[in-house]
Formats: sequence, C-alpha cells, structure tokens
Amino acid sequence: MQLSPQEFANWKSANKEYILIDIREEYEVTLCTLGGKHVPMDQVADVFETLPTHLPIIFHCNSGKRSDAVVYHLLQRYPQRELYSLTGGVQGWAEVFDPAMKCSI
Repeated sequence: MQLSPQEFANWKSANKEYILIDIREEYEVTLCTLGGKHVPMDQVADVFETLPTHLPIIFHCNSGKRSDAVVYHLLQRYPQRELYSLTGGVQGWAEVFDPAMKCSI
C-alpha cells in the first residue's frame, strides 16, 4: 500500500499513531532523516515480528522503490497488517515539504 507525502503530513498533523521505519543504509540516514526508527532493509525481517501489531507501519527509503518491495513482501506473509510505503520516499517528502532538504551525495 502506498502513502503519499501529503497523506503522511495529514497523519502527522492529526497526531495519528503510527510507526515510521527508515530502511535506508546508515550513510543515507546521516544525510537526512524524517525521524522514526532506523532498520536497514536487510534487517527488517528480523525485527518485524517485534513491532506492535495495532499500529500502522510506514516504511520509507530514498525513492520509494526499496520500501515498496519491503511492503509487498511483508504483506504476502502478513496480509492483515496495515503496512505502507511512503510514495517517493524521503525524496518525495522533500520535494513537497522541504525542498532545501539534501538527501543525496
């Protein structure tokens, strides 16, 4: 499932509860962040079952491609979970809400 930057902003402003997971590599996170929990893509499967089941989970990466793949694969195994990929990733967020944010080298 996709969650647009605008929908994410609406959730934030409405104080909706969610879990935000940044699946980028450490060096990418040091460039910029949207907050949330950092779990590199290759570790998501190891920690997924420890995450609360009652909250929606938003995954994001740099462009949305990696988080799309993660959500797709997790939904195959956990179809009842509310899982989202942030459309366009951190770059999509920056384009809409923070054009000065520099997230690439």
